[in-house]
Amino acid sequence: PKKSGMSSKKDKKKKKNELELLEEALVGNAEKQAKAAKKKERERKEREERMQMERDKLAKQKAASRDPLFANTHAMIGSMDDSDNGQDDVKVGRAANRANAEALSASSIEGALSALSTGGEEDQHPEKRMKALHKAFEERMLPEMKQQYPGLRLGQYKDKIFQLWKKSPENPMNQPRPVLKS
Repeated sequence: PKKSGMSSKKDKKKKKNELELLEEALVGNAEKQAKAAKKKERERKEREERMQMERDKLAKQKAASRDPLFANTHAMIGSMDDSDNGQDDVKVGRAANRANAEALSASSIEGALSALSTGGEEDQHPEKRMKALHKAFEERMLPEMKQQYPGLRLGQYKDKIFQLWKKSPENPMNQPRPVLKS
């Protein structure tokens, strides 16, 4: 009877160990499967991101390769057919640019600049360049002010120069404004 009791305890322990091993194997297998699933998902997302980046890159290259004048003209007037209004002599977009360039032939740099100029040589809005004009005036006047008023700080020199700038004929705000034609 003792042997049968011991063997039954050993059998129970064996069965328990086997069950534990089986459970560990199942849990381990489940963990492995979960890790594999996460890895697959991560790889899929990375692949999708790479594909999206490639698509974006191709789209940028395509947009960059397209003529900006044509794109701008197309955006402004839409897709317009010449046969719609029967106006074959009206040039639009690149054709207008080419016709303009052919009409303005220049053989030197000066000729090209004069051909590209918009016409009116008079500055219509000098107040837009006031900051640069003031800076140039300040740079020109600073040495004179340092001679006249030695020992001042830079801020004090700049204040005095600004007071002169307000009254200067170089200041565009002190010049008579041109009458704009409407």
